[in-house]
Amino acid sequence: MRKIELDELPKYSPWVARLLNIDPFPKPERTIAKIDAEYDKDKFAKLLQFYEQNPGIGIEELRSVEEDFLPPERELCVSQGNELFLMTAANVQRQDRQIILDSLLPYMTENRIVIELGCGYGYNLGVLTEAEPDHLFIGGDYSQNAVKLARKLFKDCPEANISKFNFYDQIWSIFDAVAERALVFTNHAIEQLPSAKSVMSILAKYREKIACVIHLEPVFEFNDPNTTLGLMRQSYTLINDYNKDLFTCLEGMGVKMLKVEKDLFGPNPLNPTSLIVWQF
Repeated sequence: MRKIELDELPKYSPWVARLLNIDPFPKPERTIAKIDAEYDKDKFAKLLQFYEQNPGIGIEELRSVEEDFLPPERELCVSQGNELFLMTAANVQRQDRQIILDSLLPYMTENRIVIELGCGYGYNLGVLTEAEPDHLFIGGDYSQNAVKLARKLFKDCPEANISKFNFYDQIWSIFDAVAERALVFTNHAIEQLPSAKSVMSILAKYREKIACVIHLEPVFEFNDPNTTLGLMRQSYTLINDYNKDLFTCLEGMGVKMLKVEKDLFGPNPLNPTSLIVWQF
């Protein structure tokens, strides 16, 4: 891993030119229709087709295709805190996987059921089932193609169950089969919701079934407006219509914060992952 300066970022990311309006980028409105087109009809449809053409592929190989971590020796610009580094694609994938394990395993010792909201095709659940196969893993995603792919991937894994799920629904049937309090987590899923208010209000309805909640998400409020990188991160969020109020919503609910770590790692340095662990 080699440290680089902010001035070098345009070599590795097209977003610098986009944010400066040198390479105009049309601002999307992140609606259900946008999610359906970008993820179900495009990203996950292509991944499902790729898997069907390569049925023996493992989940880590599929992740490499999904996140464009190929070739594995290719250098990518990543971030840790407010610093930028170059790292091989293979190491970025390993680091991303390790963050999942480090963030969730300490809380799984007391929670047998793990629910991921917005799980895609279940990559994170696959990582966790490999580490703790004696747990019950439940995932839900809006994309029907993602759910189809997940069911193919986990067809021989009875401890993992993936079903259709929509953050915008008022009733979340994903909790119906939960007989005990569960650990609930999201990973770059709240990101897709411009506001987290409705999600938090619905989570509150199921509070008796929730032991704790873990978010591995970009957090708009954590971006430092007194630095160039912080302002670029804010601009990136705004132009993509990503979430802007996760931490504000949590503070307004008065939940108990168990752990907060800002800007753990950014495979995309303009959209870094932070960790928030909380409970009602």
